[in-house]
Amino acid sequence: MKKELPLTFLKGILAGLSIGLGGFLYILMTFLLQNELGKILGSTLFAVGLFLVCTFMLSLYTGKIGLVYEGKKNLTFYLSLPIMLIGNAVGAIGLGYLCFLIFKNNEYVMAVVNQACESRLVFHNFYDYLMVIVKSFLCGFCVYMAVKLFNMFRLKPLGILLLVFFVFVFVYCGFQHCIANMFYFGFGNTYANGYTYLNLGLCILFNSLGPIMGVIIPINKKEGN
Repeated sequence: MKKELPLTFLKGILAGLSIGLGGFLYILMTFLLQNELGKILGSTLFAVGLFLVCTFMLSLYTGKIGLVYEGKKNLTFYLSLPIMLIGNAVGAIGLGYLCFLIFKNNEYVMAVVNQACESRLVFHNFYDYLMVIVKSFLCGFCVYMAVKLFNMFRLKPLGILLLVFFVFVFVYCGFQHCIANMFYFGFGNTYANGYTYLNLGLCILFNSLGPIMGVIIPINKKEGN
């Protein structure tokens, strides 16, 4: 256990960096094209992040939490969940803030980033809270399905296609992924805003519950990443 948990933390940081890379590719495509095609390409390229996580078996919290609902009984696994989440945060926020330092004087890139952040920090009424909850829950389902199906077909074209499909769906539809949001908020330098933490709290909770919907689907049970 002493050796496994530090490794989990390291793999968690790498997973956070990978998801941050996916978020950066989304921002880049949106900035370069500034039209519907840019959104489509960005949503597709975001899958690069989850592909790296699955291929190198990194520790992504939202890819692992579904195992709880599959009945995984392992003390080390349960202890590793908060550790990998912290590692994911270090990687995603760190990459996001690095991007902020690089691009903070580019008003066009920052306009795209700020729009992404502001759209996630709207909490004016009950409907706004409900939308974060629903989008986070559906994102949790999509990530669970992407990881599970990728592992079933392991680097075969169908597995890669299904991973890209589910990632495309959750990004294009604006579903909210807690680790991706950590990257966006780092890039937008919004961590002085209290609503940032409210968003992340709701996202983590309902990303964690989303896999429940995936577990009831009769697919082959195989450990996710």
